[in-house]
Amino acid sequence: MSAHRNPYEETARADGLAVGLAHALEGIDIQAAAPGGFAAVPAAWAGPEADLRRLRLADLEGVVFVRRDPLRAHDAQAAALARRRLAHVRLGLARRLLDRATEHLGARTAGEEPLIRKQMVIATVADVMTGLELLHHQAVVADDGPGLADVHLLLDELGWEIARLFGAFGYIADDEAARSLYVSALVANTWVATSEHERDEREEGEADG
Repeated sequence: MSAHRNPYEETARADGLAVGLAHALEGIDIQAAAPGGFAAVPAAWAGPEADLRRLRLADLEGVVFVRRDPLRAHDAQAAALARRRLAHVRLGLARRLLDRATEHLGARTAGEEPLIRKQMVIATVADVMTGLELLHHQAVVADDGPGLADVHLLLDELGWEIARLFGAFGYIADDEAARSLYVSALVANTWVATSEHERDEREEGEADG
């Protein structure tokens, strides 16, 4: 584990995606910060009158998608803060699932030896741990635009490397690990504009409207 502890990573590692997301969005005006039409938020935050989009797998993770008011001015600074915090939440979630994967592999055997001791598995776990450390550093130093967007894309890729450690279980949508990774990517899609150009286009469209 990195010597540089991050509170958002620690929350997600200990308590999962929804709790980590709530921590990341504390003090942020959701309607002003969200870069797109919907924003992923903890289900507990959605009031009875909220305009929501729900997905079954996201519901199981305690996450819903709130429609953004297109008349609200966009707060780029708050959006950048949310993206950076969310990157750390996703890192913590990845560490949580890697913990689960190593437990899973330690409990399974091949040739009377725990899978976690197999050289290929050891190498894969080491690669994932190295990737997590590199992405932790990038999440700290990356610029607020394309740099952070790249971190989130790389987290998507690394997440599925972790899913592979679960074998067939990692590809079952209702399995907690695969589901958490899938919903984590959906959450990121609502908070991470893929480019400054796309964000500028959205803001211009709102201004014209």
